Amino acid sequence: GAAGCLLACRLASAFKNDQILLIEAGGENNATEHQGFGDRNFTLATAPGFNWGYKTVPQKNLGQRELDYSRGKGLGGSTAINFCVWTRGPSSDYDRWAQIVDDDTWCWSNVQERYKKIEKVPLPSKEYQRYVDFGNKVSSAHGEVEIGFPKSWDPDFGSYLDDTQYDGYPRTLDINSGNPIGLGVLQSNIASGKRVTAAGALLSNAPKNLTVLTGQVVEKVICDNLKILGVAGGSGNFFAKKEVILSAGALDTPKILLLSGIGPRSELGKLTIPCVKEISGVGNNLHDRLFMELVTVRKPGTHHRTSYLPSSPERLNEARKQWAQDETGPFSDLFLPQMIGYIKSKSLVESQEFKMLDPEVQAALQAKTAPHLELLSHILSPSVRSPEEYLATAVGFMSLQSKGTVTLRSKKPSDPPLVDPKFLDDAFDKRVAIEAVREAMKFLNSPSLRKDHVRFAAEPESLTDKDILVFVSKTATSMWHMCGTVAMGKPHAPNACVDTDFRVLGLEGLRVVDMSVVPFLP
Repeated sequence: GAAGCLLACRLASAFKNDQILLIEAGGENNATEHQGFGDRNFTLATAPGFNWGYKTVPQKNLGQRELDYSRGKGLGGSTAINFCVWTRGPSSDYDRWAQIVDDDTWCWSNVQERYKKIEKVPLPSKEYQRYVDFGNKVSSAHGEVEIGFPKSWDPDFGSYLDDTQYDGYPRTLDINSGNPIGLGVLQSNIASGKRVTAAGALLSNAPKNLTVLTGQVVEKVICDNLKILGVAGGSGNFFAKKEVILSAGALDTPKILLLSGIGPRSELGKLTIPCVKEISGVGNNLHDRLFMELVTVRKPGTHHRTSYLPSSPERLNEARKQWAQDETGPFSDLFLPQMIGYIKSKSLVESQEFKMLDPEVQAALQAKTAPHLELLSHILSPSVRSPEEYLATAVGFMSLQSKGTVTLRSKKPSDPPLVDPKFLDDAFDKRVAIEAVREAMKFLNSPSLRKDHVRFAAEPESLTDKDILVFVSKTATSMWHMCGTVAMGKPHAPNACVDTDFRVLGLEGLRVVDMSVVPFLP
């Protein structure tokens, strides 16, 4: 995945006399026909070999639905199937991370310098530079991962940002400045109309001492008296002279550890797996977010981009052929969200559920840069088809407090893990969902957006708590932002699995470097 590609290249560049082996279960994921972002919504996420195809267990607060829990399979991991949104998060969350693990390596001032080494961020076209300002070079132009903006902007997009600011919604000129609060232009890992994957950005010019093996499934680590010697898979064993680093993501890294006998003794005992090292946090502390969409049908001629292709198989095929021929046309940026917004909710922090939170969590959620909901606008929606024109807005629920689990379905490495995010189990999370929907509906009913409004095509029956939760239970799904299942922490913290240098506690020669180590969702 993203972490593995970056880490392997950095290690190979830093230790030129050592041989680095990168092992990937999937394929190379470099076929040109899958790199146009416009195809993301039609073929890529379901193309053979790209997706592990995981599902959650039935979610009791979401109508007993088994939610899609897509994870990218192949070089680049989920950067090959995600929505290409490039957002760092608020500075206060990184400072909180540093405080939790007692290491300033993870504070915002240090983390943003590492982001700048990764990113290559150009300004958008001159016409729209008044909506984007990187100020004192918070972003960089020298990294490997190209971050871009749509080549063609919706005709209404500039007035959309101007009018909503007039309605009282603040504008942010750089969502990645550390303070994302406000409405702004989305930054995406898309360049020249093509998806930028971690593999494409980092492995295309890999150091010569880096060997990449694809189609090799790692099933467990090989351990001898708490020292990790290598990894085992269906096609054989691979041994390391120095260290093994797992970068399989927040679902598969805990799965590999549990299959290796590393994790909670009680969980291992259920499947009679010998306990090599008891680490109670492995597979626990799963954090994720939910989102759902609200859709308004617009007056004819006011907004057309998102309804252009899906309704017409002929246009869809023409666009796909054009992309295959010269990598231009609608597929170069169609369906790429253009607006992203982060909003605070006064009613949320005044709620009884908020007052019941731990004081430290309350303080974190009231930080100046911490949002309570996310808005993504100008997106594709399955709710409406031409000839109607529509504006679809995704509403993301931030700061959810429910914590789920990743456990083993069986001792068979080929079986997918059992994943239970426990969405909306915490009473505060239900309040987040309610207030986020209300804030989003208020935004969509603001004077500037209301003037071209015909009707809502997707909305709750009313804005009562009950009706909002019914709507959420039927429509909300994961944002696929899983983390925390092999959490970083102080050595004796309850859920700590790795230290701040990514070393798995109590074992020699094993590190974990991926989103599973993030102690909470920033």
